[in-house]
Amino acid sequence: MTDSHATHVWESATNQSPGRAAIFGLGLVVLAIVLIVWKSSLDGSFQFDDYGNIVNKQGIDQLWPPTMYLQSGRPLGLYSLAVNKRFSADSPYGFHLFNLAVHAANAMLIYAGILLSRLVWLQRRRDASGLSTFWVAIAALAALLWSIHPLTTQAVTYIVQRYESLSAMGYLGAWVGLLLVLGGSGRWQRLAGYLMILLFAWVGLTSKEVFATAPLSVLLFDRQLTRQTFAAIFARRWLAYGLLSSPFCWFVLSVSRWFDTSRSSSMGLGMEEVNSWEYLRTQPEVILHYLRLAVWPYPQSLDYVWRIQQRPEIYFSLGAIIVSLLLLGFWWYVRGLRPVPRLGHAAADAEHDGLPVDASIVCGWYGWGILTFFFILAPTSSFMPIADLAFEHRMYLPLALVVAGIVFAGGMLLQRLWGNSRNPLVLGAGAAMIVVAAGGLLGWRTHVRNLDYRDELTLWMRVTEVAPENPRGWYHVGSALYKRGHRDAALPCMISAVGFGGSQNPMYDVGLADCLRHAGRVDEALFFYRRAIENKPEFAEGHNNLGVVYLERDEDEMALNHFTIASQLGHAEAMHNLAMLYERREHHAQAIEWLQKAIDTATAADQPTLIERIQSRLQANQRALSTDEPEEGQP
Repeated sequence: MTDSHATHVWESATNQSPGRAAIFGLGLVVLAIVLIVWKSSLDGSFQFDDYGNIVNKQGIDQLWPPTMYLQSGRPLGLYSLAVNKRFSADSPYGFHLFNLAVHAANAMLIYAGILLSRLVWLQRRRDASGLSTFWVAIAALAALLWSIHPLTTQAVTYIVQRYESLSAMGYLGAWVGLLLVLGGSGRWQRLAGYLMILLFAWVGLTSKEVFATAPLSVLLFDRQLTRQTFAAIFARRWLAYGLLSSPFCWFVLSVSRWFDTSRSSSMGLGMEEVNSWEYLRTQPEVILHYLRLAVWPYPQSLDYVWRIQQRPEIYFSLGAIIVSLLLLGFWWYVRGLRPVPRLGHAAADAEHDGLPVDASIVCGWYGWGILTFFFILAPTSSFMPIADLAFEHRMYLPLALVVAGIVFAGGMLLQRLWGNSRNPLVLGAGAAMIVVAAGGLLGWRTHVRNLDYRDELTLWMRVTEVAPENPRGWYHVGSALYKRGHRDAALPCMISAVGFGGSQNPMYDVGLADCLRHAGRVDEALFFYRRAIENKPEFAEGHNNLGVVYLERDEDEMALNHFTIASQLGHAEAMHNLAMLYERREHHAQAIEWLQKAIDTATAADQPTLIERIQSRLQANQRALSTDEPEEGQP
């Protein structure tokens, strides 16, 4: 086959419009594949921060009044968890179903956004050819490969990280809304675009702070797509950008706490664990790790506990790579802004400063993609300190830019090779096999990764495999083994947690002390219990468990002291133990008083097993009190 004939075959096959039915049908195919691949995520269980933010969070199932949610920095994301909690109770299935629905919607927004971008581009060039098969395939592949990529699992299967996927939905929805405003052929389409911008802007910014960079990203996209000046954009689309920026009236007040250096929390300039410079200099290696996972998503970890980079030769060299990428993105973006001739005004490959028009267009869009990649990561991966320096869910939306860039580059390469191929059918078959293999591998890895979220022990063992010096990983492996009765196996894990984590985390000390106590090494256990409450006097779990040791040693006064402290800190188990101590001294009235408080506390914390134990002991004390004389004194 001659080169000209091969080119003609390619053009006839890819330039014709597939029609609306085919475009809609292909979108449904993408959606079906996404649901099939992600079916295993629906069987995941609650993990890690899910307990503190959902399972044991007091008041989260009270939907009205919404005061608690409005005081949060992420009210919509938190309220969505509350709705799930109200109707799903302790079952994680409903939570997973909601997360999957958001993820599938995001895939469809990417698909629609790419297609609408191409349509608006053609309209601006007065090209009436319509969407080609090539662009429909690009849009479908980009949406599909992103949506089944295993790097998205943490934002979907890890329930509490729906904040990330909801914020991404806001980002994507506002982008699609702007495209409707730009390309809408009638008043109703433009009105739909304005409503989408308003709705999704509030969805994004009230779900997570990542959306804060959306107006800038969308504005640069608008500039690259329409080739209008910023002044012209604001003059013609002031309403769209006003709606897009509307949630910032709330957001600015919400995030002001981050910049208060007197406040210490898990995020902001007031953090004690890591300062801005330490965080900033570590992020280049974190971002490069994210990019490596985007290309080769194995192995993955729920929790990295990434160490602060201390070596200047490393953080300066890696930082130079990141700065170079930013400069490259800016240069490409600017080169892409050169005027593009309308159809029939000039040849598509007309030269401009030695760069073909088509090449400058490609540079412009890749430049926008690079800049937007860093814009999305900026709130979590720049100078603002966060307790955890690296988390995979932060790559949820940036990954879409990486995948789309790779897919488009592959499409352009295939287009060029096709024109020079003597066996285009073989080339096409090879390209199809590569796509199927890549999709199959990504889908399989996503399925396997979702299986990890079904079991706490498996999930945390993966963490220790990736980062053998991760103390939090070893603690949770030990905790999972301990809860399953494998206390001998849990002991070395807790030793590793304390060894790698040092003496500053009382949770690790208490975990090790529990294992030592059950191994009969009580004196060693006492040392770690005492160290835990010395480092954190308000640590209720430490006081309660230390009180149990004293109770077992018949040191009732010491047990009473620690049970009382833990009870005053709101520890339901300690209240139960304190009541048991009163009961042992036959002071049943005091025992009943603490048991009733324990029931209220355990009910608020949703601890049904503990409630059953408390109720059983309460009934026993009530029966005993009914047959005893009135009590006097205290134990």
